[in-house]
Amino acid sequence: MPTSIILYGTPSCPGLPPVRGLLTQAKVPYTYIDISRDAAAAARVRDINNGNESVPTLVFPDGSSLTEPTAGQLKNKLESLGYRVGPLAWFIGNAWGIVTGAVIVYAILHFFEIL
Repeated sequence: MPTSIILYGTPSCPGLPPVRGLLTQAKVPYTYIDISRDAAAAARVRDINNGNESVPTLVFPDGSSLTEPTAGQLKNKLESLGYRVGPLAWFIGNAWGIVTGAVIVYAILHFFEIL
């Protein structure tokens, strides 16, 4: 059984930055494994996710896992394991989605020459 959280992901995964940001801000120890470079890790992710390479996938020291968690789901899980997740960690976890949404809206408005 791992002693720290294992975070499986890929560099192109849009869900990875907010998860890493939340873990880092909350000072939660974790090991990141890029499944695009590790065939055994990719197989483990497929085992967890019914044959799918869904990332981010987190495996916790208690043996449980979360796949593509929301910031709230990850916060609740971390707190259940005894970690303290402050409001800044939640914001960091959601900031990626907020920034991405703003960029998309800007691109649409610019495309239609509204801006």
